[in-house]
Amino acid sequence: MDGPLPLALIAASLAFTLVVLVYVALDRTPDWGLLGFAGLIELGTLVLLVMAALEVGDADIPGAGAITLFGYLLAGLVLLPIGFLWSLAERSRGATAVLLVAGLAQAFVVVRTLQVWTS
Repeated sequence: MDGPLPLALIAASLAFTLVVLVYVALDRTPDWGLLGFAGLIELGTLVLLVMAALEVGDADIPGAGAITLFGYLLAGLVLLPIGFLWSLAERSRGATAVLLVAGLAQAFVVVRTLQVWTS
């Protein structure tokens, strides 16, 4: 799991959060562009999950650490879709702000994944 992908995912998640903050400030609802941005982050998270699955055998991660690692990665795969479903169902400023929290949580999940991987 070394390489630029985890750092790119953290940066993309934080950039997504900033874009959503602008949407909240302008009282806009999520659109296709925002959904596409979230889709790219989801794709990167899926690639990270596959990379971790391929490398976990070679790494010196105990069983509980591997379960924690994959738990974080699977949580990262559902955070943004759940946030989008919520924001599309309610169509309010507060519901759009849920995406802001989901973007921050996505960045946190990748950071925690890196911490579990290196410990």
